[in-house]
Amino acid sequence: MKYFLWILIAGITMVACSKPIDTPTPNLPVVVKKIKEIRNSPNDFRAYTFNADGSLQQYSSQFTSRTDGAVSQYSLSFQYDQKRLVKMQAANGYSLYFYKDGKPHTIQSYNQNNGLFATSFLTINTKNQITEVVEQFKIPMSNDLGETKTLFFYNLQGNLVRREYYARQNLNDPFELYYSQLYEGYDNKVAVAEEVSTDYFLPGFTLMKNNPAKITTVDKMGVPGRIDRFEYTYDSDGYVLTKKHFVENMPNPIIPITFSYTYW
Repeated sequence: MKYFLWILIAGITMVACSKPIDTPTPNLPVVVKKIKEIRNSPNDFRAYTFNADGSLQQYSSQFTSRTDGAVSQYSLSFQYDQKRLVKMQAANGYSLYFYKDGKPHTIQSYNQNNGLFATSFLTINTKNQITEVVEQFKIPMSNDLGETKTLFFYNLQGNLVRREYYARQNLNDPFELYYSQLYEGYDNKVAVAEEVSTDYFLPGFTLMKNNPAKITTVDKMGVPGRIDRFEYTYDSDGYVLTKKHFVENMPNPIIPITFSYTYW
């Protein structure tokens, strides 16, 4: 799923068998706010609108994607059946959601010609946390990957501490670890749920209740690579006002980006 930008809700981002890691107890907000916009320049932003019941209605993104300043846009709209998300629509395709025992179990993704290209299977633990997503491609990707698997591990506060990404060419092959990501230094403030969703938007499921200070990408040999580091400011209710994003340990220097948050 991470290969398709149109199904990404936000970029940053299984049996939870790892030992839970303790972090500061979250400060729960008295005031509940919904995110309206996350902006980092006049032409680069993510915008959110919600239905009256608080469910996400539409997500739109605009960003400068080329050195010549060209602007790219895409948007997602969401359809519900009694508060259950059943369809996510984009300009060039859509995803259908299917449930088992009241929880999302399978997601089928189609192109604009109604051709099925991928099916994802979700595993959810007794804490209502997503712990595994397996995606099978009907037609293998350009890199010949036929199936991917992502595992999610959480600490006692319900924050993601590790994500592992696996892939294989054929369904009979063993999965191979491609890379993992380590999430550290959580604050005790409020994270925007719609920003830190999985590659698919899943209402009611949160990977991070708070905000990490650092994300380290580790290759399959265990060697640390890219480091994403974050500095935040907050409003009086404990919601993020700004996030400064630093990228470190890369061959070429990357200028830090500051994101500004506004709420409905």
